[in-house]
Amino acid sequence: MSGSEKTISFRAQSSKIAALDSLAASNDRSRSYLINEAISNYLDLHAYQDALVRKGLEEMKKGHVVSHEEVVKRLWKNGRAKR
Repeated sequence: MSGSEKTISFRAQSSKIAALDSLAASNDRSRSYLINEAISNYLDLHAYQDALVRKGLEEMKKGHVVSHEEVVKRLWKNGRAKR
């Protein structure tokens, strides 16, 4: 283990651990590898979502907004609105 790694522990449902172990075995990977991949994916996804929200807030501050009514109108026009 490198100096930048730390050991953590957490509780998980046994069915999830069994599924994780099965996936790890079928991919010839360790449980730790899959958990680290899952954490990386989770962090990347939330960083991406956070960046989108921040960009949207900046656009809103610049006055680049579309009203709810206009969004609905555009959806109806494109045939994507639902009742």
